[in-house]
Amino acid sequence: MVASNPTQSVLSAPATERVELLVVCGVVGLVGAILPNIINVIASTIAEHDFIADTISDLGRGPHKWIMDLGFYVNAAGLTCLAVGAAHAHLGGARWSAGIFALLATAMVTVMLGLWDKFGTGQDLSVHTKLTFALGPLYAAGPLLMRAGVAKVDARLSVLFIASAALWLGFATAFKLAPTSYDGILEKVAVLTTLLWTVPLSLLLLRRARALTDANRRTLE
Repeated sequence: MVASNPTQSVLSAPATERVELLVVCGVVGLVGAILPNIINVIASTIAEHDFIADTISDLGRGPHKWIMDLGFYVNAAGLTCLAVGAAHAHLGGARWSAGIFALLATAMVTVMLGLWDKFGTGQDLSVHTKLTFALGPLYAAGPLLMRAGVAKVDARLSVLFIASAALWLGFATAFKLAPTSYDGILEKVAVLTTLLWTVPLSLLLLRRARALTDANRRTLE
């Protein structure tokens, strides 16, 4: 039987946050943020890699490139889950929504970095190198767009998000301008600054899942 008022029928359908979805997104987001950095260290010890001079992209070449590619894909999976979790537990208006798309765009670029691992020669920039420039604004825009939303939960998270964007822009710019003798370490520090955004966001989803579980338990008592 077709509802007489389809609009009212859609609006009356229950739409609630699911604990299991928040947990999965929070856990995968946390793993996607931390594990690639561990993979980076492992790949550095296995391959002939100068931790100071060589970049993360340098690890994506040669016989051990699959290790670093795995790191790219794990990171992309984490970013995607953070986007899903942030959409499920929407904490803001248009800016929060834009932050979700920033997460998805960052995940997409990260996947393509793993797929396009060939470098250009001379003045010709490779697809891989061009993609790295896209990460600059994305990793800054994401936390800045979501800052107001997380401030509703905890003002300290807002400070971390701003710090993440500022530090990322500083170190990422320094990496692009630095000589090749030490640009690798600047890139690695820049990547670590993004954890000030992705790790708290992951933990926020897990905290929200726990709060929902406690609220459901009290309802049943």
